[in-house]
Amino acid sequence: MKAKTAVPFLLGASLFALAAPVQAQEAATGTDAAKPAEGLGEIVVTANRVASSAQDTPIALNVYTGAALADQGVNTVRDLAQIDPSVNVTNSTGAAYVAVRGIASTDVTEIGDPSVPITRDGFFVNRSFSISSSFYDVARIEVLKGPQGTLQGRNSTGGLVSIVTNRPEMRTGAYGSIEAGNYKTINGEAGVNVQLADGFAVRASGTILSHEGYRKSAGPAFDGDDENFKSGRIQALYKGGNGLSLWVSYQHDSRDVNGDAQFRGPLGGPMPDFGKARTFTSFAPTMTKLESDRVRWEAAYSADLGLNFIYSGGYDSADWRNRLDATSGYPANRQFRQQETPKTWNHEFRVSNNKGGKLFFQAGYFYFQEKNVVNSGIFNLDMTGAFGPGGPFGPGGPLSFLPNVDQSNRYGIKFDYNILTRSQALFGQIEYKMTDQLQLSLGGRYTWDKKVRTGNAVLSLPALAFPLCGNDFPNPGSCPPFPLTTPGNGNLNQGQPTWHVGLNYRPAPGTLVYAKYDRGYKSGGFNSNGSAPSVDYGPEKLDAFEIGTKNSLMGNTLQLNAAVFYFDYKGYQGSQFTDATSSGSGVFNVGSAKVFGIEGSLTALASKTTRVNLNAAYLHTKFGDGIRINTGANPPVSVDISGNRLPNAPEFTASGSIEQDLPVSFGTFTARIDAKYSSDFYYGVFNTVDTRSWDYVLANANIKFTPNNSFWEISAYVRNVFDKQVLAYATQNFNAGSNTYQFQAPRTFGVRGSVKF
Repeated sequence: MKAKTAVPFLLGASLFALAAPVQAQEAATGTDAAKPAEGLGEIVVTANRVASSAQDTPIALNVYTGAALADQGVNTVRDLAQIDPSVNVTNSTGAAYVAVRGIASTDVTEIGDPSVPITRDGFFVNRSFSISSSFYDVARIEVLKGPQGTLQGRNSTGGLVSIVTNRPEMRTGAYGSIEAGNYKTINGEAGVNVQLADGFAVRASGTILSHEGYRKSAGPAFDGDDENFKSGRIQALYKGGNGLSLWVSYQHDSRDVNGDAQFRGPLGGPMPDFGKARTFTSFAPTMTKLESDRVRWEAAYSADLGLNFIYSGGYDSADWRNRLDATSGYPANRQFRQQETPKTWNHEFRVSNNKGGKLFFQAGYFYFQEKNVVNSGIFNLDMTGAFGPGGPFGPGGPLSFLPNVDQSNRYGIKFDYNILTRSQALFGQIEYKMTDQLQLSLGGRYTWDKKVRTGNAVLSLPALAFPLCGNDFPNPGSCPPFPLTTPGNGNLNQGQPTWHVGLNYRPAPGTLVYAKYDRGYKSGGFNSNGSAPSVDYGPEKLDAFEIGTKNSLMGNTLQLNAAVFYFDYKGYQGSQFTDATSSGSGVFNVGSAKVFGIEGSLTALASKTTRVNLNAAYLHTKFGDGIRINTGANPPVSVDISGNRLPNAPEFTASGSIEQDLPVSFGTFTARIDAKYSSDFYYGVFNTVDTRSWDYVLANANIKFTPNNSFWEISAYVRNVFDKQVLAYATQNFNAGSNTYQFQAPRTFGVRGSVKF
């Protein structure tokens, strides 16, 4: 379905949904609007920091249960983008970032913050490489759309991906699964839950994900796009009869892979025809390693007078090492070596009263701190060409006696930084019932942000630019002294308010109409490319207006939701090349942008054995007038991007699935087909043809057999049925003089068996 034909469909669906309250009122059976337990059932979410039905929560969101994710083979946030029409995940050479409704942060450096943060049990981690960590033993994943800054934090201007794991239960049981497929895939997951005493239980779970590389390397690097992830988690939960509950969790993650497969094309395009993208060229070995330890805890107490107190906290320690092929015009095989070791603390104290009365309130204090050490740079492995073996400047060559000709095993530029990021906030939100059907919500948050970086960048021109630079060759006096040491110090203090105003109208059970306005905010930072002092840039601000409706109709066998939204985006943080950073690249507030969108979803229980789901979204994004950004060309070229589309913002996306139960005398077969369509979009603000992702359809199929009265089931799957080669990343790399491309997974297939006691 093309975007021009999809718009009328979405408008029609939205108008029908906005009219649905009248139909719902006529069909109402007197059930509780917040608990449509029949038909499609109910999914409880915590999008507003308290438990509520997804269909009665005035936030545009998509929810996926752990069981549904397992059936669809979704193990990471990257996988989530293959089924969710609102989510676009972009790989970025060992890291990744998320876009929702066209809002994303492409700054994956140690100073950058995400526009769509990812939380695990309420814990925030800023670093983009954590997206690669798998999730398992999951209760659900909530994809919240639009700014969530009042209750969820400052950086959630585009939305939030909330991963909620299963906590210990007051029972004894176990589960496990094993999966085998092509590319030597072996995935396993297991867990056990034990109640040790009245009100006290523990839970242990773990996972292993492994497959060989999807792409073969034509060079010294190993195969790319492989996986080797292991993780284990242990939890304990105490629930007392006096209203006190205590929870603690420890998790260790380990990931050791060859890394992302990078394909190259000519700078400025056109994009080469990579065919099935099975083989990529490499000149230096690559790898990505991540070791992390996470501790989470929570204490909750329900006191007299209907007050609830919750303190949650956690500590995360990670060691991320990444090596990329950085070989370009310099006569050496090179790596860009990255190492970051962030140590992160989260603390939040929240107080609320019981829901059900005329007034419900939440208030709290939030504290975030990250201390990170950066140890990165461009490293020469071995010399090539005229400076390598057999060359005139190489070993044994006639000019090998000259100094500095051998720059192997040296850094051309080295970054050694210490970074402190701290964020504190006070927040509160109230919901007031003006009538039995009309509710007013008001919220506010004030955030204090601090970022401090100390350390130096050391540049050696012979090792970075030209081996004979130290000999004043070819022009005497043309080479500055080396090494060059540039302080990378920066200090930024900012404070910003965010707020929320909303009206929620419930004309009948199972029907919600809401209108809201939210201010979103993402913190600023500072630049430094290693050869110039730091230059500050300011925060992003986003004013979001939204009208939506959620409807559970026909005895909750039909759920019809829709939303219309408009974003006024100010202070867009874009990367450009400028004299302010010695013609290097930096992030700056380049201007404004507008976003308009329509979303609709339909979930239907067509019969007792047939379930259908459709989601669609139309998105129109446009940069404001008078915005010019420099390219990385030498000399830089100023380009007017006024009216261009925002990156990572397809005009039309849609996803759908149909699930059919086929009962037989000895059990039930369940067949499922799902697909996602995306129109074309760009990976860069310049909207160039060589960074354009073409439109695509990804389809998956699964069939599962569950015996009668049994503890096991088995399934077979095919993902990316038609073996489409879909871009995951595209960028113009002016330093290397070429474009870089990465792709999503090719067709995979396998079988999966699981047990549950």
